[in-house]
Amino acid sequence: MASGPLSVKEFLDKTKLVSYGFFGLLILFLILFFSAPFLLVSKADPKKSDALILEAIETGKRDKFKQAAALWKKGLAPVIVILYSPTTPESDIGISSDVTNSLQAYLTSLGVDENKILVYTIQAGPQEFPKTLLKIALDRQWKTFLLIGKEFDSATLLRLYRGVLEPAGIYIAISKVSEGIGSGDWFLKPKSLESILGRLAKHLYLILLGN
Repeated sequence: MASGPLSVKEFLDKTKLVSYGFFGLLILFLILFFSAPFLLVSKADPKKSDALILEAIETGKRDKFKQAAALWKKGLAPVIVILYSPTTPESDIGISSDVTNSLQAYLTSLGVDENKILVYTIQAGPQEFPKTLLKIALDRQWKTFLLIGKEFDSATLLRLYRGVLEPAGIYIAISKVSEGIGSGDWFLKPKSLESILGRLAKHLYLILLGN
């Protein structure tokens, strides 16, 4: 049976529902947009650990290596573990064909004892870093780690690592490396805007997956 035409009241009611839904989604988007820096930056403070962890996905980046060396010299951990994935040849620390020696040599030039640097090559890619670190922890009976990570990657990194390590009773915190992106004006610069929104999408995707 065909339904009759909508009355003015019914039309207005439906219009209100659509408007409420649209503005509700818009408000949610704006909240997520402006709170992105707070969602992406970890609040877990660095503390003394069994090992410092460096991810060398791009072979190596000076800012992360310098921070690791500074924390090691302060005594926050006795050793530095480098998780290396040969995904790209890009590097700003002068990598040669002998990656292990190059990574160790750069940290040594920053004052780290060569015997306190361990390099693990993970051919499968950086997605296997947390599982590899779990194996290292169980093998060496380590219980605490301090990961060196970029400021706006810190919350996402912790979510990825803690999902693997915490069930085994292993704690990980993060030392944030500044990226020179302001939390109050990041959306005013196209490069910063693109970077932060991309990371926010990844972070929210991990939350939806339950990771």
